[in-house]
Amino acid sequence: MRFDTKIQIANASLSLLTFVISVILLGVIVLVLCAGLQINPFRETTTSFLVAAFAGLTGVAAVLVLLSVAMNISLIADAKTAERQIAPQRGGLRKWFVAFGAVAVLLSLVVFAGTFFSKEKYLGVVRSQADDVLKTNNDLLEEISQRLASGQLDDYRRISEIRTFLQSQRSQLPQLTLIYSATFSGKMAFYSVNYWIPAVGQERYSPTYFTCTENVDCDYLKRFFSGEKVEPLQRYTIREDRFYIYIPFIGKATRFVLLFDSRNSYGKLGS
Repeated sequence: MRFDTKIQIANASLSLLTFVISVILLGVIVLVLCAGLQINPFRETTTSFLVAAFAGLTGVAAVLVLLSVAMNISLIADAKTAERQIAPQRGGLRKWFVAFGAVAVLLSLVVFAGTFFSKEKYLGVVRSQADDVLKTNNDLLEEISQRLASGQLDDYRRISEIRTFLQSQRSQLPQLTLIYSATFSGKMAFYSVNYWIPAVGQERYSPTYFTCTENVDCDYLKRFFSGEKVEPLQRYTIREDRFYIYIPFIGKATRFVLLFDSRNSYGKLGS
């Protein structure tokens, strides 16, 4: 193989290897951000594609390393030091680091921005569908209010059936929990109606306590069940990747809160 051909192959393989390694390092940054913070702004198919691309690039990098090493060994063996000495370009490495850092910062912004907007988009879709379902089933919500005020075993069984019906009306609706308030030893307590299967021969309803989170929803629920008028509450947690939508309802007999919550490990970027 001619000497100039070897130089061209060595230069090309080194340039391509630098590019591939840069892409892999950028991918590692994204992976560390997603895994370390437990976030993922990408859809399932996009995630699978990125994982496959990362594995493929790793294989390409390995081949390029072998090719570059082989060409450089051949050039060292063939080159004449006096005739082939090439002075290195000043500032080239610095420019590469600056460009790599800029792209890394840009990717980090894309990950965080994509995660934020995907969560907001998901919450918007769920909220829109929930509002539509509740608007068209106002009579069932009033029935829940009446039955909560009655508080008999058959009433809670019927409330559980209505909850399941409302949750099943749209494909995007997540789990629905009904939160209501009662007193325990003179103090306000929160209870929930979710999936409920009474024990065989059970003749009374055993309420399930709803555990609120301080500085998140405890104050919101206290204000609502104390008689204050509140707006629907939307929130999500980054690390647990959970979505919560609290929709208050004031019925003729009593008031309660409809809580839609879901865990979503994928975002909306990609396909």
